[in-house]
Amino acid sequence: MEQSNYTSFNDWLENSKMPNGKRKVLKSAIKLFSQNGYQSTSTSSIAKDCDLSEATVFKHFKNKKELLDTIITPIINTLAPSFSQQFVESVGKHTLKIDEMIEYIITDRFHFIEENHQMISIMISQLLIDDELKNQLEEIMLPKLSFIIDKANELMKQDDSVSDDVSAEELFRTISGQLLISTVIEFKFPSDDWDTEKQIQSMLKVCKKVIHK
Repeated sequence: MEQSNYTSFNDWLENSKMPNGKRKVLKSAIKLFSQNGYQSTSTSSIAKDCDLSEATVFKHFKNKKELLDTIITPIINTLAPSFSQQFVESVGKHTLKIDEMIEYIITDRFHFIEENHQMISIMISQLLIDDELKNQLEEIMLPKLSFIIDKANELMKQDDSVSDDVSAEELFRTISGQLLISTVIEFKFPSDDWDTEKQIQSMLKVCKKVIHK
C-alpha cells in the first residue's frame, strides 16, 4: 500500500504482510505498552495477553526492544510523514476563515487521537527518554506545523474580530493544551458519561474565545 492509504496505525497493522502470530503479539504489546509503559511490561505478560507462549513471542522478536522498534519504526518512516502531509493538505482545503481552521483542526485531530491513542501514548513515553527519536519526529513535523501557523497568521489578519494581541503561536498552544487535557480525561479517567461531540464543542469555545475581541 502507498503511505497515503493508511488511516491509522491499526490500518497499517491489519494490512501489513506478516504471520498472524506476529500480528497478535504486536497488538498485545501495543495494548500493554500504552497501559503500563514499556519498562513495566514483560514479554511473559504480552504472551499471556495474546494467548501464545513466550517462546512464540521470541520466535517473532528476539527481545522486547526489537518488539518496541517494530512498533516505532513504521510510525517514523511511514505513518508520521503520511499523516502530517494529509493533515496539512486537508487544512488548506477546508479552511477559509480562522474559525473554520480552529474547528477543523480540533475536530480532525481529536478524532485522530481517539483512533490512535494507544500509539500516541507509547510515542509520548518514548519521546521523553529518546532524544534521537524526538529529533526524527521534529524533523518530520516542524515544517508542517510552520506551514499551518503561517496560514493561521494570514487568516487572523483577515478577520477584524481577531484581537491584535494574540499570535497564531498562542492559539496553537491553546489548541494543543485543550487536546491534551481532553485526551487525558477520556483515556486515563474514562466515564460512561463521556460525549465526544460535546467535548469538541467545549474545546472550540475555549479556543475561539482566546483570539476574538
